[in-house]
Amino acid sequence: MRVREALEGFVKSLYASTMLFGVIPFKLNPFWALSPALAPFAFLLFLSIYRVQQVVPFALIGGLISIVVANSISMESDAAFNRIVLKLDSMFALTKGGLIPYAIGLALGNLINALPGAAIFSVLLWTMAGVTSASAWVMMLGALFTIWAIISLLGYLISTYARDIRDLWVYSPLMTALLGFLPPVYYPLELLPDPVLRAVTFIAPTTSVARLMHAAAGLVSLGPGEAVVLWTLPLIHGLIFSVLLVRRVARPV
Repeated sequence: MRVREALEGFVKSLYASTMLFGVIPFKLNPFWALSPALAPFAFLLFLSIYRVQQVVPFALIGGLISIVVANSISMESDAAFNRIVLKLDSMFALTKGGLIPYAIGLALGNLINALPGAAIFSVLLWTMAGVTSASAWVMMLGALFTIWAIISLLGYLISTYARDIRDLWVYSPLMTALLGFLPPVYYPLELLPDPVLRAVTFIAPTTSVARLMHAAAGLVSLGPGEAVVLWTLPLIHGLIFSVLLVRRVARPV
């Protein structure tokens, strides 16, 4: 009975959080969800105008990743605003579900905002790059879901350090650039000539995800055992962020 009550409380809290931070804001202003897609679309348009067709598939995959990253990292400002200004985290903490379904619902809300832009780039990747294989899309969607979860964890972790909501205004664009544009997301890893520099780029979890998506789309070939490593690295990132977040929440400064 207690397990059932706990599960019901978790589901209700998750539903309320997802509706409050995802579905309702999207209904009120769906165009807000398209803003993270503007920069990737402008970059894609630039490449198309100058007929750089060989890199268009990379740009489409990079656009997908950067859209998910831009929406997911906004978790930092959303969670900080809810905690500092609205005090909503305290309200959700008192529910049967606690803070976990609240955080998941907040992340799902950001994922909902990412769907329109991601859908547009998915259609373009299907039509312009000819990526039609079901197995390829399963791998790419799995990779995108993975990076959504990891960047959401990172965003929530960063939000716990905020004391003033204005402190976070600069971080979302900065983190989007560092994670969604600078690593080999819009271009193949092989373009970097220095092996040391290649290794350094894997500090960003988006590098592994982009490499997997490039391979799924048939743009690059993976070495023996490389796929296992590429799937393992994001899991390590997620584990590190989870441990840091748990320690931070348990022992706030």
